[in-house]
Amino acid sequence: MDIETITEDEKQAIPEFFEGRPAKTPERYLKIRNYILDQWFKSKPKYLNKTSVRPGLKNCGDVNCIGRIHTYLELIGAINFNCEQAVYNRPKVVDRSKHKEGKDILEAYQLAQRLQSMRTRKRRVRDIWGNWRDAKDLEGHTYEHLSAEELARRREEMKKHPKPCKVSRFRGSVDPFQLIPCRSFGEEVQEPFQIVVCAETLLIMDMHAHVSRSEVIGLLGGVFNKEENLLKISAAEPCNSVSTGLQCEMDPVSQTQACDVLSSLGFSVVGWYHSHPTFHPNPSVRDINTQDQFQSYFSRGGAPFIGMIVSPYDPANPSPHSQTTCLLVKASQEPSSSQKLPYRFDFKSSPDIPDWEQTMRRAQWIIHRYCQSAASVPMNRFFRKDSHLTCLEKMLSSLARYLEPLPDEEGDAFLTQIQTLFQSEFIAKQLVPDQEEGESLNISSQAAEGLAYDRLITKKQDEGRIDSDQETAYKPTETSSTTVLHMGSVLSAEHDYLL
Repeated sequence: MDIETITEDEKQAIPEFFEGRPAKTPERYLKIRNYILDQWFKSKPKYLNKTSVRPGLKNCGDVNCIGRIHTYLELIGAINFNCEQAVYNRPKVVDRSKHKEGKDILEAYQLAQRLQSMRTRKRRVRDIWGNWRDAKDLEGHTYEHLSAEELARRREEMKKHPKPCKVSRFRGSVDPFQLIPCRSFGEEVQEPFQIVVCAETLLIMDMHAHVSRSEVIGLLGGVFNKEENLLKISAAEPCNSVSTGLQCEMDPVSQTQACDVLSSLGFSVVGWYHSHPTFHPNPSVRDINTQDQFQSYFSRGGAPFIGMIVSPYDPANPSPHSQTTCLLVKASQEPSSSQKLPYRFDFKSSPDIPDWEQTMRRAQWIIHRYCQSAASVPMNRFFRKDSHLTCLEKMLSSLARYLEPLPDEEGDAFLTQIQTLFQSEFIAKQLVPDQEEGESLNISSQAAEGLAYDRLITKKQDEGRIDSDQETAYKPTETSSTTVLHMGSVLSAEHDYLL
């Protein structure tokens, strides 16, 4: 046996040293194997047992892995050859069904059976908190040596910490509505192109997101300049949505019509947008899956395709200005992972003057589409209890921010026109409960009337959730829609401005 090389048979018999583990490397395997061979050469023909080699292999591996290497070397005759105690000299259990096979085949079969019996067993040990854990999970950790009093105090502190969050019992134990924080482009993953967004696009997306408690959806039109590596998003075409009980999907007919409109204006379909009405504009697992499918479909010719998420009523955002995320998904850099990860663009605003005719056309469509919708936002209510702004005033404040790059007073007439339209065409025709004007926006109270809220999961499903300590790793999964009203987050008592 060459002391400098490792054969394929060795890798298959003792695989734990060749799986990329930090504590078990091929170099460490060579050190253990060659030390055992050297001790055999010194002690033969006397039998070399496992106990006699362990003192010289301190900090080289646990007792079991050293024993498995010893057994393998003994099985192939590299050590303890012709010794009565050797493994290959012990009585063999012969499979009677194999008695007609040749001698070589029988011996290979018996050797495979013995190697199989050497497979690694999972060893469970207690961590410093007294919990049973797999020994592998504790490899490479550094622990403090604490006194009994300090250890007891820390355990009491651990009990006060909240329990790990629960996720729904979906297939694969991954919640498709879990929000995944976007990563930033950098040296490892460079920004593939730059993005400029016109005010016309931001105005329509934000207005569309403000009027509905359910998620809204639409397509983005623009032009990609390959020479400058620049994607310019010039228009947002709102679409009808189809609620499947789990998510907001684009109506196929509306999608086709939106594509035709954008094409007639000289734009390519370069992205899509949707809203997160009452939570952060990070994409969910399902959003990432949808973005990946859109990228594959629309980017066949090499053109870029991005996604944008608008959040108008996030409880964590005290500002009247909406939050917007622009993203695309890329494969993970980990070679062993097939998951897709979201990356966020830092887009720039364009000083181009909007096409006011097209912008007003889309604004009128939004008003007429949602003024009598059961999920429409009561625009004359305060958008939060600690604010003096109504939902309409909040929306106008958010829209005004997108007009700042334009020449002075360029958008003033548009905002005045929008305010008038909402007061006469939206608020006057809106189907709202009998409330005093000026009362704060109440989203959660509408749930009892059967309205669909983003990521609102029923009590029955919540009782079936399980603990999960996994990080934000995920895989696209199938889900059951029997107990889900709609995509959404449950509003807690701390979100008082929505209650």
